[in-house]
Amino acid sequence: MRRMKVNEQDPQQEEQGKLRRWVSNLQLESWQLELLITGFSIFLLATSLEEYDNFRRAVTFEKLSPGSNPSNPLFSLSAQLLLDAIPWALRFFLINLLIHLLLRGFWIGIVGLSSVSNVIDYEKLKLKGKFRKFIPEKVKSLDELIVYLDKVSSVIFAYTYLLVFSILSIAIVFVIIIALFGVIIMLSSTDASILQFLVNLVLSFFVFFFIVGAVLFFIDSIFFSTFKKSKWFSSIYYYVYRFFSVITLSVIYRSIYYHLITNYKKKQIILVNVVLIALFFLWNSFTDWDLHKFYPHNMGQNEYLMRQNYYDDTRGDAYVETVSIPSKYADSGFLEIFIRYDPEYNPVMDYRCPDSKALNGRIEFSDGFKAGMEASLDTTKSVDDFLPSLDDKIDQVKQAAQSLSELFIIKIDDQTLSTPEFSFYQHPSKNEKGFLVIADVSQLSRGKHTLEIDYLKFTGIFFMQDVTEDKLEFKPLARLPFWTH
Repeated sequence: MRRMKVNEQDPQQEEQGKLRRWVSNLQLESWQLELLITGFSIFLLATSLEEYDNFRRAVTFEKLSPGSNPSNPLFSLSAQLLLDAIPWALRFFLINLLIHLLLRGFWIGIVGLSSVSNVIDYEKLKLKGKFRKFIPEKVKSLDELIVYLDKVSSVIFAYTYLLVFSILSIAIVFVIIIALFGVIIMLSSTDASILQFLVNLVLSFFVFFFIVGAVLFFIDSIFFSTFKKSKWFSSIYYYVYRFFSVITLSVIYRSIYYHLITNYKKKQIILVNVVLIALFFLWNSFTDWDLHKFYPHNMGQNEYLMRQNYYDDTRGDAYVETVSIPSKYADSGFLEIFIRYDPEYNPVMDYRCPDSKALNGRIEFSDGFKAGMEASLDTTKSVDDFLPSLDDKIDQVKQAAQSLSELFIIKIDDQTLSTPEFSFYQHPSKNEKGFLVIADVSQLSRGKHTLEIDYLKFTGIFFMQDVTEDKLEFKPLARLPFWTH
């Protein structure tokens, strides 16, 4: 019976042995995967940081402008905060990966050297005095150095992901806090009621405890799980920890965190963090290092500062920020002036040009379905013939275009264009929506001229939307030079 019992356990033990051997072999060969992933990641980061920046600017321009959500700009702010935090994480990621690649390269060099000879002959050095004892004790052998560098490189590789996820965790918490404040503000802007007051009260208490819990969670993480060691506080903090482990996604990376704080000294972890933060700020300081002290870098609304973004032929692949003209040279006698439609104008347009909102009639599914059914009954017409068209609202389109003259003042050499004709226009560079004015400049003298555009700005509290005449004021939008001949 004993023999049969032993035989029954052999397959399970053999399977566990195979798993252990496989993990051991994987650990021995993990440096190859580390180098492969590090090299590939560095290549992707070096080439994609600019692409991500373009993506972030595109999303910010199109969706996250404060005016894109006039009822509650905090929602846009929270999303923008998350997008802005990702480059920080990517830069820390890149710095750590470069350090890891450098150490792994050094490690491979030591491995190659040890294959030739791994013994240090201290007798040939003929050391004297205290060096005879100090050097052999403090200088590692090649084998010891190989093991040490392998250990350090693997730890740095894992720590890289811990650091990146930690940055994202902080960003997620801030995004949630801002979004919750946005919900409170949104509810406060509606009609007051007892139910709404109670909901706001509950949300306010939740936000308060959320902030307190987040602070406790991050303090506990920074100070090596100090709250978990308290006899009386650990029972309370347990629920805070469980909640924020999910919110901050720390369930993904906390194994790395606990491995580091239990296998390495606190001063070592603190030193590594200080060095990485110092390297990051040195990198930023070097990037911001400016020797051109007498050059005006503040690109304000000034015709003496040539901004490439104002001209189509010099802007490149960038977005039109405010205003654009084809070139700094007006050769044809006409000047095309494009004003980008910024969602910041929405409150003022709603107040001054309320009929314009009716022109933004998107085609719903029901409209498309109805048009398809009618087109199937009348084979002489296409589906487009039965869809709603702006041509049926030509008077409203004309009135909306004319009302834009109340929002913008266009001046050339301090002379206001008396009757500018506005048209709705999409710029060909990035399909930015905006307004086009074509000005006759054929009568201007040869030489430099200044185009100035002011816009009607709402100066009140944005999310309150209490637009009145006393809160409207013309502000400079752009001021740029151009030349005629």
